[in-house]
Formats: sequence, C-alpha cells, structure tokens
Amino acid sequence: MLNQLINVLWTVLSFSVVGWYWGDFFAEKRGVWLLCGIVAVSVLVFHIPARLISALSISKNPRTYELMGIRVMRWFVQDGTLVNRVHQHLGKRRRVISNLANARQYLSKIAVQERYHYSCFVFFTLSALSAVAGGKIEMALLISMANVIYNVYPILLQQYNRLRIQRLLNLPGV
Repeated sequence: MLNQLINVLWTVLSFSVVGWYWGDFFAEKRGVWLLCGIVAVSVLVFHIPARLISALSISKNPRTYELMGIRVMRWFVQDGTLVNRVHQHLGKRRRVISNLANARQYLSKIAVQERYHYSCFVFFTLSALSAVAGGKIEMALLISMANVIYNVYPILLQQYNRLRIQRLLNLPGV
C-alpha cells in the first residue's frame, strides 16, 4: 500500500504541473493537435528496443550514480529505503529480491519502469519546449523541474538498480 501511495504522490505532483500548462493552453483555445502529436511521440518512445534503452545508460559503474545522489532518491520511491524501513518497523520481513528468479523478474520490472519514464521524459520535455515557444518561461522551468524529479532521477535509479542486479547475477548487459 505504501508503494502505491508513493507512486500516486509523485505522479499527481508531477503531472499536475504539466496538466496546469496544458489546461492553460486549451483555455486559450489552441488546437489539440500539438498535444496529440506530443503524446504520440511519447508513446512511440515506450516501444524503443531494449538494446537502445540499455545503450542510454550513463555509466557501467554504480559509483557514478551514487555521486549523482541516487542513494538519496532511493529513500522516496517504491520499494525504496523508506518503504523497507517502515516494513521493518512493523515487523515485516520483505525482500524484493530473494533468489535468482526474483532477480531476473526484477530486471524485467526495471525495464518497463525505465521505458515508462523515458516516455514521460519525452512528454515533459516536449511540453516544456512548447511552453518556451509560447513565451511561458516560468511554466517551462516548472515542467523541467518536475521532469528531473519524476523522470530523470527514476531513469537513473533504474539504470543503477540494473547494474547492481547484473553484478549480483554476474550477467552481461541486458
């Protein structure tokens, strides 16, 4: 339940900024074609081949991600440090990865989450560019900040987790 609350919180906070922009955009009676085009491009990004997604990784060294603040980010995400601490406090022993099969399943889960955030990254980025083109610089900055929090750090976190699990499994790059 806590995982879902965390997901809902971040999603509502981040998409409310983008929704605010698009709501104002439509209040000015502009066409829906731009939004439809941006959504279409974002959906296409979700279907990028796994090899390309893997090639977008920042580093092969987990330390690089740690220097970018990933350990702090892990506190505030699903299956993260906060969730694990709450479960421990409640006396629940819960492990996301307890065997090799779970590790492989988790790699699949990471791939879907990473694709989702890449797709949203494109949506947020194109929305911010639309805001800049419309002279709404403050809105573009808000959307960009939401993009970093909601998409960039989660993408980096998935890349970091994939590296850690691959090292655990001693598998070549996925």
